[in-house]
Amino acid sequence: MEILQKILPLQILFTNTQRYMSNMITRAITGTFYVLSVIAAIFIHPIVCMTYFFIVAMIGLNEFYINSRKATIRPNILFGNILGVLLYAMIILCSSCEENLSSLFYSILIVICLATFISELYHKEKQPFTNIAYTFLGVIYVVVPLALTSLIVNIKGDFSPMILMAIFIFAWCNDTFAYLVGRKFGKHKLFERISPKKTWEGSIGGFVSVIIAAIIIALCDNSIEVYDYIIIAILTSIVGTFGDLTESMFKRQIGVKDSGKILPGHGGILDRFDILLLSLPIVYAYLRLRFGIF
Repeated sequence: MEILQKILPLQILFTNTQRYMSNMITRAITGTFYVLSVIAAIFIHPIVCMTYFFIVAMIGLNEFYINSRKATIRPNILFGNILGVLLYAMIILCSSCEENLSSLFYSILIVICLATFISELYHKEKQPFTNIAYTFLGVIYVVVPLALTSLIVNIKGDFSPMILMAIFIFAWCNDTFAYLVGRKFGKHKLFERISPKKTWEGSIGGFVSVIIAAIIIALCDNSIEVYDYIIIAILTSIVGTFGDLTESMFKRQIGVKDSGKILPGHGGILDRFDILLLSLPIVYAYLRLRFGIF
């Protein structure tokens, strides 16, 4: 009996160690695939970039809808997906000055929006306007930011993939170093009500890391000026932190740990792109202003 009492804790420790190592290996494999797929999509060709982030956007949109349903909210998934496809296409077409096509998409988009309201009359749900609001919110929150990736790679009028790649690098640096620094030195909570583990020390560590990354990228690439990369890095870090907190707020309301399981060890699309969903629009706005397209 005494021998069993001594062996049992060792077995538990061994089992936990195995699970931890297995999870780390899974995270490493998934993370490598994710990073390589993003790099390939951005650099190969604008059409590849557009297609890749369209797929990501639609998966993320459906994650949003599926998770919303866990909180007894019933967004119209069919019309939401149609709106997502139309809006993604319309953003790209408008940027390429295809006026006839964009006008057609505008017209269809208006009809689908109206149909979303009308269809809710027949669903007999307890919270019809909440359902309508979440249908539109998913498209705005997920699809619009990811559609801007195709505009950013062509922001100067030619194919400039390094600008978009830099935004992703800044997001990854901010996320990674905020975690590492926060775990080592974190004492002061950043936003405990929404994300108890995030600290000011971690956020500062992430911020410093993106500034360093911006300088290194600027020294290696001349697509834009050094100060442009630094400004983009600052915007990505600050706004991206709010993006992370926003997605945490959504998950806390819904009552889930991860937004999905499509990326083993990392969660879902919303978990991986949370920083970018808020930072991509603000960086795009800066770039538009910077290159005088407004």
